[in-house]
Amino acid sequence: MQRVTLAKNQISPLLDQLITELDAEGYATQKAYFARIRGRFANASDDMDLTATIVELSSGSAIGFRLPNTADVLMNRILEKVSLLIADLEGSEPRLH
Repeated sequence: MQRVTLAKNQISPLLDQLITELDAEGYATQKAYFARIRGRFANASDDMDLTATIVELSSGSAIGFRLPNTADVLMNRILEKVSLLIADLEGSEPRLH
């Protein structure tokens, strides 16, 4: 749970800024996509939820979204944070239930 909280604290503010920038620039589709991800991210309660949200967040570029310059800078920063989080998740021991 601590990892989820730390991830939320690091990435959520950047997602908020990204969504605000997309709204200001008139990129409604991209704004809606990242707002949905922000909601899933806010509701993540364990590593599995976090991983699923990270995959969705990372796939934005695969979808072919074009972002304005400021939003692109924010997205790159988010992806940097995500890559650090992925490295941390990969280093953790799997939990069996």
